[in-house]
Amino acid sequence: MKNLFFITLLLFVELFSAQINGDNCSSAILIPSIPYVFVGNTNIANDDYYASCPDYGNQGGAKDIVYEFNNGSSPIYVDISLCQDVTDYDSQLYIFENNCNGSPVGCQEDGCQSPSYSAPYNSSINAQLLEPNTTYYIVVDGYSSNSNGNYQLNIESSIGLNAPDSSNLPLVLIQTNNQQIVDEPKINVDFKIIDRGLGLFNHTYDFANVYDGIAGIEIRGSYSSTLPQKPFGIETRDLFGENNNVSLFDMPKENDWILLANYNDKTFIRNILAFDIFTKMGHYAPRTKLCEVIIDSIYNGIYVFTEKIKRDKGRVDIAKLDLDDNAGDSLTGGYIFRIDYWDWNNSWLSNYTNPNFPNDDVRYVYNYPDIDDISIPQKSYIQQKVSAFEDALWGSNFEDPILGYRPFINTRSFIDYFIVNEFARNVDGFKKSRNFHKDKDSKDSLIYAGPVWDFDWAFKDHSSAMLNGAGWRHDYSGPSDVKPPGWYIRLLQDSTFANDLSCRYFNLRNTVLDTSNLFQFIDSLGNVLDEAQERHYVRWPILGINVGTPEIGIQPNTYEGELLKFKNWIIDRLNWLDANMPGNCPNVGIPQHLINEPVFNIYPNPTDEIVTISSSNNIKILNIKVYDQIGKFQKDFNSSKVSLIDMVPGLYIFEVEHELGKAVLKAIKQ
Repeated sequence: MKNLFFITLLLFVELFSAQINGDNCSSAILIPSIPYVFVGNTNIANDDYYASCPDYGNQGGAKDIVYEFNNGSSPIYVDISLCQDVTDYDSQLYIFENNCNGSPVGCQEDGCQSPSYSAPYNSSINAQLLEPNTTYYIVVDGYSSNSNGNYQLNIESSIGLNAPDSSNLPLVLIQTNNQQIVDEPKINVDFKIIDRGLGLFNHTYDFANVYDGIAGIEIRGSYSSTLPQKPFGIETRDLFGENNNVSLFDMPKENDWILLANYNDKTFIRNILAFDIFTKMGHYAPRTKLCEVIIDSIYNGIYVFTEKIKRDKGRVDIAKLDLDDNAGDSLTGGYIFRIDYWDWNNSWLSNYTNPNFPNDDVRYVYNYPDIDDISIPQKSYIQQKVSAFEDALWGSNFEDPILGYRPFINTRSFIDYFIVNEFARNVDGFKKSRNFHKDKDSKDSLIYAGPVWDFDWAFKDHSSAMLNGAGWRHDYSGPSDVKPPGWYIRLLQDSTFANDLSCRYFNLRNTVLDTSNLFQFIDSLGNVLDEAQERHYVRWPILGINVGTPEIGIQPNTYEGELLKFKNWIIDRLNWLDANMPGNCPNVGIPQHLINEPVFNIYPNPTDEIVTISSSNNIKILNIKVYDQIGKFQKDFNSSKVSLIDMVPGLYIFEVEHELGKAVLKAIKQ
């Protein structure tokens, strides 16, 4: 007992001493080698240093702990993180070179979320270059004077940084010339795009045949900007720094582009699929191109190159509105407004609240013209237009085709927007990242919903109350920093709107939303990505790990498993929507095989050896693929009997391809 007391005391003294020794740069805790892990607490430290990181400003006043690392004779890249289980406060990381004066060479405020903290306000610095024969001071700090507590510091060598020798995807090469990419303002960089075409491989040394010039670049996004793989806003520029309208990947000429990161989408396909569906419905959605991005010779993974939503003939094709267009038909359009993060200057207040948030304001954001380019008469016009629509929508005659809301909106666009976002169960499509547009009256006097945007939280289970494809998102009533209008809640009270929605949905189920078409689209992209995804997941080793959206359920540890999980989710979701879609449109546009859709059975379940799969309508089975519970392919069969004799006990997933499409079943091997 006495020995145990002295051991405990010794451990306490060592920890206390380590904390005191790390109080400032002159007494920093020495890091002997990398990899390195240290668990500590900032409560007993002092506030010696301050840095405001480019990704998010810092209030100062937090206590800090300092570590020292003396790099050897070779340059190395390291990942530094406070994202592990122990960290339980709003943390900050920054790095000084050779001394603790001046500006840090690396700094991040919000980059991840520790399981022990309630928000994504923890810190990580990825691919930080440490020069040879140089001393670095790593400071563990916090956001404000209240930001102190337990932390775990992890430092390890970066992996997967080498650019690919070749790629079947286009390559985007960015050279920052020793500048740091920040969230505003854009910095000028050398920007190249290489794409030799279908069936050919691209190399970093190839001629930049798509674009070779200057671009402005900045970190963009809200939550996505806090993740390790950053999304970027791109502006192609000429030698004088002015807008350079160019056609990239055969997209219409423009100068504003976006590189969507995929840290929160392990399929790389969620946004692409949703945009494609909305386009096939007959609306504009941003065009996309998968690519691999290399920044300062460091591989940064797979991105989706896409168009920024803006007014243009090749994008949201509405009339141009100049600052002096303040009367007559010119005043009436075009406009783009949004439901999104707002401030008091760039938005206006609705006269109505959402029934699910009766005590909270609803505000609309000016997007085109933006707050710097919109005149007072133009503000008044779009406010009055939206207000007139809301008066009619919330009025007692809202169902009347003349006195109600219908003279103000294009109902087809609102229906299609609803279908895409509810199909994806995309909460962001209803509470923020939500666009509307209106042309001038002489062309079209109606308000349109769309374009669609922001699906990295979609097609996922992140609520235990919404599993197996269940639940609505248009009537979201949970925590939200942006309060949406309750327009769809009211629209669905109109039986005509609900019936039109039902007819449109079930017709689309025979075309755009048919699972055979959806899965062919997904599989075709999966095949294109098969090689590049291996590099991506070396650079960002997150397969099998719950990162980004806090998902419920098993995380597949293979890319093939992610695609299977994605398709299974879609099947469950469409089945639920088929059974719960509002309105009544009996059998309109629905082929007989969907009216009497076959039901497949698997038996015995559980089983020891062999299972048999049959259908209610004697549908011919073409092929059966068997996967384990994490999505790894096991074997396939061309008959309705499947042998599991040589498989280990556990849950198995059966993808049944039949003459009318596909079905997914599950069984347990005992």
